[in-house]
Amino acid sequence: MKEMIKYIEDGVLEHKTRLKNSQLNFLSGPVVEDSISSSDALFLHLACLVEKPKKIMEIGTWVGTSAYALSQTTEDALIYTCDDGSDKFYTIEGQESYTDRIKLHPDTHSSEFFKKIDGGFDFVFVDGWLEDDDVKGIFEKCEDNFTFITHDYYRPEESELVFCKGHHAVERMIKYAWENGYETESYTPSPDWYSAGGYHVKKFGGVNICCAMVKFEKA
Repeated sequence: MKEMIKYIEDGVLEHKTRLKNSQLNFLSGPVVEDSISSSDALFLHLACLVEKPKKIMEIGTWVGTSAYALSQTTEDALIYTCDDGSDKFYTIEGQESYTDRIKLHPDTHSSEFFKKIDGGFDFVFVDGWLEDDDVKGIFEKCEDNFTFITHDYYRPEESELVFCKGHHAVERMIKYAWENGYETESYTPSPDWYSAGGYHVKKFGGVNICCAMVKFEKA
């Protein structure tokens, strides 16, 4: 958790003005249940500003909130995104500079998605359950060094928080990495942030409710 706190504080310090503008102009579209929160979207903004990705993979488009977040703080990166459900992506009129860089693959399971895309990805966002074949496919399509972020590290169950799909994804990704000669750096959220609206940076606000991040580097 301390690694995530430092990452957020350093990122806000370096990119505070840009992040403030992102907060004001975030294209959240309609309020939809199970879409990412504005605090999690802000963490995606921050991560893109810090990591400066050139090519982004997303698994789990849903309505497109996270895809918009990824596109708003990257200059020319293409975002390839898939969802095994029907096309529910919302288009915001006048925002073609973002939507033109988002390459949608609705009704597409991740196994088919990997067959349709080329490699060279340096940034991955996953909002879904990963199987072993998904993990292998991600590593095969990514550069030797890449950043991985997953949503829903925790979820509420009755009166407490329990690990969710994000924790499951992190465990599977790290296991594969260690078995295949990668070094890893993990950044996990605190369960306290879930009810607090994220980690609150002084004079800025809440960032990141339940996203976890891992950086992979081929040894």
